[in-house]
Amino acid sequence: MRFMINTTPTSRSTISFPTTAVEKLPLKGEEVLTISIGAIQTSASVAYHDDHERCIYLSANLVKDMSLPEFVEYEIHMQEGILMIGPILGMLVRGKINEMNLSRIKIYKNYLNDYQHINGLIVLFTSDGINYKKKLINGYAYNPLEMEWVKGVYPVPSTVFVRKTIKESTRNKLQELIGDKFFNSHVFNKWEMWEWFSGQEQLRRNLPITVMAEDMEAVKQLMDVYQKTFVKPKAGMQGTGIYQLSRSGQEYKLSYRVKGKNIVTILDNWEAVQLYLQSELDLQKYIIQQKIPLLRNNNRVMDIRVIAIKNQNGAWSVPGMITKFGDVDSIVSNISSGGSAEKGWQALVDLYPDDPQQAFKKYKELEALALSCCEVLERKGLHLGYIGIDIGIDEDHHLWVIEINNRNPDMTIALDANDFQLYYKIKSAPFHYAKWLAGFGGEQRNAL
Repeated sequence: MRFMINTTPTSRSTISFPTTAVEKLPLKGEEVLTISIGAIQTSASVAYHDDHERCIYLSANLVKDMSLPEFVEYEIHMQEGILMIGPILGMLVRGKINEMNLSRIKIYKNYLNDYQHINGLIVLFTSDGINYKKKLINGYAYNPLEMEWVKGVYPVPSTVFVRKTIKESTRNKLQELIGDKFFNSHVFNKWEMWEWFSGQEQLRRNLPITVMAEDMEAVKQLMDVYQKTFVKPKAGMQGTGIYQLSRSGQEYKLSYRVKGKNIVTILDNWEAVQLYLQSELDLQKYIIQQKIPLLRNNNRVMDIRVIAIKNQNGAWSVPGMITKFGDVDSIVSNISSGGSAEKGWQALVDLYPDDPQQAFKKYKELEALALSCCEVLERKGLHLGYIGIDIGIDEDHHLWVIEINNRNPDMTIALDANDFQLYYKIKSAPFHYAKWLAGFGGEQRNAL
């Protein structure tokens, strides 16, 4: 059951419930309640009224200096003796509060395509819009009736989906306000991923051997063993800044892309390679990785983006996969580097055209590997709600974890593959998880 929240100018702190809902209310004859509104907790005397059966009245002093919009319907849930009004969910975005306007923030409405199953107050805000002392934010609330954002002052949300890189100081302040109920705030690089995952027995055989680029002795050993390697930025995104280094006899070849074109540089010996890398790149910011002989389709390298989300019950799940194909002769599969995409299942059917059972088995193997990655990240203390895991399939059909996109995985990759159902599901997923994290998702026995 959902309620509208109205304020009344009473002189004492009161919350008034409709008498018609008394039997459904988990109050047990309480005369005074502790109320949670986002990050704000306060106490109020309990009263009842015979007005609108779906209206709860709050005395104005309980919501002083902030707004609880009447265009939103709220759910009520009792948790450990505290009456929770919500859900009140937030998205922390880039920029400054004075830079936000309706034209700039309209893109965030796409996350709310399934609002009717989320409900409550959803607010959009920036780091400088947080009043930590009063537990208020200056930002925008979503009006589901007008499908538009409304500027105002609102309570700090009880859970926050972080859509930007935040400073450690901001992370610490959020921790003080709402505990660990904010997610996707941690960003890790490829070297950190290697260090974490290579120590896990269940993942070790799925990782390309990786060394730091500045360790030239280790790089030389890697080249001697595998003949072909990738030179990658530790924190690179979208396939930019990646080189392929290959050896033939004493000669080395460095392949890369510039402005959509494939470029090859020939280096006569290892000393020339070392000199080139040290002069052209800041090697402290690069890794060198064993090249995996990934499957190719019409001379286009391919890998699979496995999308992993925390669902409405707080559990990791895989709603779908997308296959990425690189441009012809390109060393990367990224769509931004001239590649394309299709539904992940189709690529597996093409891989096993006469054996759909084997295609399904490989799909489940991909899913299991992705979920193992999620479990390791969680054990490392990272609170994530949505990530994209790039997994390659080699010529022997063995799986390799290539990269994990955790900063802000591009959800439009599903549109590139014409998988609109997957796009809308993953777009709304962070708020379904946020609702569960706030105490309003999944099976709620004490909810109205």
